[in-house]
Amino acid sequence: MTTIDRQLVGYLKDAHALQEHVEATLSELLTAVAEEPDVCRRLGRYAERTRAHTREIEARLRAHGSAPSIARDAGRLFAAVLEAGLGRARRDPAGRHIRDAYVAAHLQIASAEMLRRVADRAGDAETARIATALCDDAHALSAELSERWDLAVELSLRQHGLRDVPPPGDSGPSGGAR
Repeated sequence: MTTIDRQLVGYLKDAHALQEHVEATLSELLTAVAEEPDVCRRLGRYAERTRAHTREIEARLRAHGSAPSIARDAGRLFAAVLEAGLGRARRDPAGRHIRDAYVAAHLQIASAEMLRRVADRAGDAETARIATALCDDAHALSAELSERWDLAVELSLRQHGLRDVPPPGDSGPSGGAR
């Protein structure tokens, strides 16, 4: 196996680990927003595509004579760091899950961009195609989540027993600015 092939397999393993993390994050998010059927439907489509991308990455690993590596499971490490450092400090599952999914989408974008570029240099057009599709879906997920920050706040407030809290207006101390 050449150096570029070893590099490609390493990026495939990293992408696989991250895909598993994204699958778990989306599953938790779907549970947190269960009372929002439109959001669940839209996010459910991303969860389905994420599972499909995971299977495609597994197939590319097999095509390169490899398999996912537990030792390199960066996704689980990332989830543990987030949970320990950020998640347990607050009781805010909905807001936390939307934030975590947004972060995971951006890690997915970075991972897919690197994988695509290494695959291109290794002459692996199929892996480059998969990485491009993965990156496109992660960008779309990020945009979808970006439209949901007000929902994240609303769900968070509801979880703390606060209902019917109006959104900030154009007046007051913040002047309506973000």
